[in-house]
Amino acid sequence: MSETHDEQGREPAGLPDAEEVSDEEKDRLEKERQERLDLDNRPETAEVDNTDRDFDVETGMFTDNPDHSDAEPVYSADDEA
Repeated sequence: MSETHDEQGREPAGLPDAEEVSDEEKDRLEKERQERLDLDNRPETAEVDNTDRDFDVETGMFTDNPDHSDAEPVYSADDEA
């Protein structure tokens, strides 16, 4: 049995289908999400784990960054001190 269903196999109340969410609610949720993700709102004690991401030292960006493929190299091995 799925964790999202009760003992009788019914979905619990309060979990609307994606089609039931209004555009206003979607906009509100997206705004709230962006506020949560904003670096300025991150608690000082927050830890970020980037160990599963690849970093390109020449562009100074993670390779999963949407702008990475268009980025020009700005750093080189000669820049290391």
